[in-house]
This record gives sequence, C-alpha cells and structure tokens, in this order.
Amino acid sequence: MDYLFSIHFDVLFLIVAVASMVTMFGTELMAVVPVITGLKNDKVRLNVLSYIVPVWEVVGTFFVLWLVDMENVIPVLMPAMAYSLFPLFAIFIFFLVARNAFIIYAEFMWHGNKYFDERKLYIIYGVATFIMGLMAFSILAAITSGYGMYLYGYGKYSSIGYSNSYTNFVKLYSHADVIGFIIGGLILANGISRVFYRLSDINKPFERVLPLILVIVGLAIFMPSYYFLSLKDYMVNSDFIIIPIILALIIPILYMFKSTTYLASYKPFVILLSIISVAFLELRVYPYVFGYSNNPAFIPDVLTDSAMQYLALIISVVGGTWLVLMMIYYGYVSNHRMAKIIPPRETQRDKTANTTKN
Repeated sequence: MDYLFSIHFDVLFLIVAVASMVTMFGTELMAVVPVITGLKNDKVRLNVLSYIVPVWEVVGTFFVLWLVDMENVIPVLMPAMAYSLFPLFAIFIFFLVARNAFIIYAEFMWHGNKYFDERKLYIIYGVATFIMGLMAFSILAAITSGYGMYLYGYGKYSSIGYSNSYTNFVKLYSHADVIGFIIGGLILANGISRVFYRLSDINKPFERVLPLILVIVGLAIFMPSYYFLSLKDYMVNSDFIIIPIILALIIPILYMFKSTTYLASYKPFVILLSIISVAFLELRVYPYVFGYSNNPAFIPDVLTDSAMQYLALIISVVGGTWLVLMMIYYGYVSNHRMAKIIPPRETQRDKTANTTKN
C-alpha cells in the first residue's frame, strides 16, 4: 500500500488513460449483441446506432493516447511487449480496420446495393468488434499475469535483445483464469449493455431483473479470475477489488426501480463509474506487471527519466483530460437524443420520398 502514496503522477495519468480507453471501447463492445441480433427492432436501432455511429472514431483516439503514454512513461517495456504479444496486436489491428471500414459502408455506402444491406454490414462490424474484444481481453490478461511470457531487454535480462521476447499462447490460454477473465468480462459487458442502451423494459418483470442477473454471473466469473491473474503481484492492493464489484452492482440495481431507472442508464454516470472501476482494477496490480512471466516488471524501476517525458506528459495530460471530458459530454448529448427529436433514418427517408411524391 505504501507504493500508492509515492506513485508517480505520470503513472497515475497512464492508469486513468487506460481506464478511459477500456471504458470507451467497452461501450462499443457492449453494443455487439444488440447489433448482431436486434437491428430489426426500431428501439435497438435508435438507442444503439445513435451512440456507436459517432463514437467509433473517437475510440480509436483513445488507442493512440494509450500508445503514446505507454511510450512516454515505460518505453523500456514496449519493445518486449510488442514482440511477445505481436500476434494478438496484429489480429486486433486487422479487425480494427475491418470494423472501421464496415461501419462506414453501413452508414454511407450501402444504399442500392443488392448484395449487402445496412443490417448485414452492421453485423460484420459487430463480429469484427467482438474479435477485437477477445484480443483486448487476451492482451490485458497477458500483461496482468505474464502467463507463458518470456520477456527480454530489461531487468535481469537487459543484456538479451528484446526481439527474443515471445509468448507461449498454448500456455497462456491453458489457464482457467484467462478463459474466465474473457468469458466473465463479456457476460458482464452484456449485462451492463442492457442498462446503458436501455434495452430492458422495466415494466416486464424478467427484463427488469435480467441486467442484474447477467452482471452477477459476469462478476462471479470475472472477479475470481482477475484475482488469481494478479495473485503473483504480492497482493499489494488486494482490497481494491471490492470497489469495482460494488460499482458494477449499483448500475443494474438502480435500473430496477422506476425512480432511479433514468439515473442508472444515464450515460455519463455509467461511463464515470466504469472509468473508476477499471482504474481500481489497475491499482490492484500496481506496481507489478507480468507477474508470472520469466521477467516480472516493477514499474518504478522501468520508468523513463528523460527530460522530454515531462513535455510529452503535459501534452498528454491536457489532451487526454480534454478527451475524457468531451467523451463524458458526448455521453450526455447521446443520452438526450430522443426518438421524437431525431427520428430513425427510415422515417427521414420516407418523409423525403413523400415530399418528392407530393
């Protein structure tokens, strides 16, 4: 716990940047199931597409912010991490390009195409985002645990070239903790999505409790898995794992009651709680990463000490803070886009066609 009182501000900002990136990508990942299964439903179209269509580009900005901050704060780890996790990063980037392309096609290029309509293109977007999610969970599990990772170029192996770093992925995925981390995270995201996108009708008894059921099941799988993934990290901040559990349960519980349904599904509220939750999950691990690898990293020992770090940090802090505030504001704007103000695209096209006809 003493390490927290001496934590570097740049590391703290990196933790917040990662939490924001995970949260904003998580809001897209939460849309996968309704996008793939429910676009014929006007409620799903309005609630989900009106959010993800503008936000997908900015999520990519968070990826860039994370990459820049990692390079500024812990550049010693970046080469070894890149070489050892290259297959996961490569798959993630490939489907990132596919995700970007197909959501653009769905929005602007599907009209009059006899082979692909809007719904099919969005399904491809959803599948690509789902695969990105699998890769993201795998990368986070690997960085947290270090299962099967052989890292060189720093610490006691600083004399060995970092290009020799690699990961035994069979060993990584053979751990039940990693599989539980991925499956539990996906179930948890699906439960929160029913609140975030207001997909559950609280006037129907089963739908009212469905988000809470999914969140409890997700937490029951995800949290023990994460606990053991980070167990090697000397249990420095073990109590912090309680905070994300409480915050995750608050959302579906508030959604069950009509007086607090609006608050529970209020997007800035959910985004803020999610950022706090992910940040505390990160703080549970700090100051160690790659705990079960051949070369665990003690963060204070691998921080850069260059003069340029502080100049880059100022830029990152200002830009990153502005980005986070704007995304919370976007959640506010998206939360207030109602059907009576912004009708579905079909209604707009029909209105134009009727006007032309008349």
